[in-house]
Amino acid sequence: MTTEAMYKYLSISSMEIDAAGLNERFIKCPKCNYKVQSVYSDCTGHMNIKCPKCKRIFAINLAYFRTAKRYF
Repeated sequence: MTTEAMYKYLSISSMEIDAAGLNERFIKCPKCNYKVQSVYSDCTGHMNIKCPKCKRIFAINLAYFRTAKRYF
């Protein structure tokens, strides 16, 4: 893949995020609460993360790390 094609795909991806109105959220380490990764609201599935602070590796299900909406 050429550099031009890569920049084209990056540009298209950022426009898709803006057009869909996706919200960014942070995944925190379950052990030390350090911000490990940022994901968008449409992300689903599992991922392995390694915390740079406590050096632990965790398998994360993104469905369990969503922020609950509060209605008052």
